[in-house]
Amino acid sequence: MDVTGSSEMEINPDEIRYTIHIKEYWKEEFEKRSKPEDYKTKVPINVIEDELINNLKRIGISSNDITINEIGDFWREPGKDFLISKQLEIKLYDFNIIDKIIETIDTHGITYMNISELKNKNIAQYRKKVKIAALKAAEDKAKHLLASIGKQIGEIISITESANKQPLYGQAQNRISNISLNNQSDSNNFRKIKLQYEIQARFEIK
Repeated sequence: MDVTGSSEMEINPDEIRYTIHIKEYWKEEFEKRSKPEDYKTKVPINVIEDELINNLKRIGISSNDITINEIGDFWREPGKDFLISKQLEIKLYDFNIIDKIIETIDTHGITYMNISELKNKNIAQYRKKVKIAALKAAEDKAKHLLASIGKQIGEIISITESANKQPLYGQAQNRISNISLNNQSDSNNFRKIKLQYEIQARFEIK
């Protein structure tokens, strides 16, 4: 008899990777009634970067937690200079700091900001728990189905794990499972890591 068991778990991250992408810009872009042909005063990338890093330090972010992952040139408008861009990745340990970042920094020169990754140092242990719960769910399903026709499960013949999936976070769509290790709803579940796993098990029938 072949059955599928699934399980999921939500865990709190102990490290948040936050990405800020910055790009040179023209001062005239932010002046009323200015047109692209009037853009001539470029704000250098080092000025934008220095101001951003100073603001980040001001709200308590260490320079050791700030790294530059990418440097490049943006598309160049005809007759204009290239606009240099950089991508900063910041290690955070509290979601409240994100709110402070948004409130503090000057958005001129910033093209986007987002949570790029959530981490937990014990995630390997949590994965094992989710896999075990999925296998138990498969066993329970087999027992209930066979009991309905007066049969019992025997020894397990084979176990097939689902394809490896990355942890879900952000506003990832929930997936239906027949067992959940979290019973309480959380209004902040979009700030949690969601682990989901499926096990396909084959049992003997007695």
